[in-house]
Amino acid sequence: MVKLQLAMDTLDGDEALKLADCTAPFVDIFEAGTPLIKSVGINIVRKLKSAHPDKLILADLKSSDVGAYEANMAFTAGADIVTTQGITTYATISEVQREADKWKRRAEVDMTGVKDPVTRAKEVQAAGVSLVLYHRSIDEELTEGALWDERAVNTIRAMCALGLDVAVAGGIHYDTLLC
Repeated sequence: MVKLQLAMDTLDGDEALKLADCTAPFVDIFEAGTPLIKSVGINIVRKLKSAHPDKLILADLKSSDVGAYEANMAFTAGADIVTTQGITTYATISEVQREADKWKRRAEVDMTGVKDPVTRAKEVQAAGVSLVLYHRSIDEELTEGALWDERAVNTIRAMCALGLDVAVAGGIHYDTLLC
């Protein structure tokens, strides 16, 4: 099932809450983006969940260490999904997934910077991960331009073929969606 996620990467908590209010009828998942959480703190997750209890809230922590500790913090604040980096250790990813299981929530592994996302997806699947993110970073888009080529599409298809839920982000424009 396709879900629409809105990444709120503003640095202003009030602006993020207004954006959520305006887009709520059209969005399935509100993402408290990494810059937003770093700017205003984890309490923004609590505020988003309180304002929109019927929506999934993703805390984009991009944890690379102390994964269970950070995941617990986000789940306590009301997050339904937390992210960890695919380039971090298997131990950290496993700990984030363990914490997600404890809360009956989800961990998402962000594949930004991962050289072979399909192989890494297989590895993290063994830890119980069921949600991965194929993500072209903003920095990558700015320096390399939009690069949604056949290779990227085939990588996404291969991850889907593993039975994983696959999220896609970064540099997606109208013409990208038509491929």
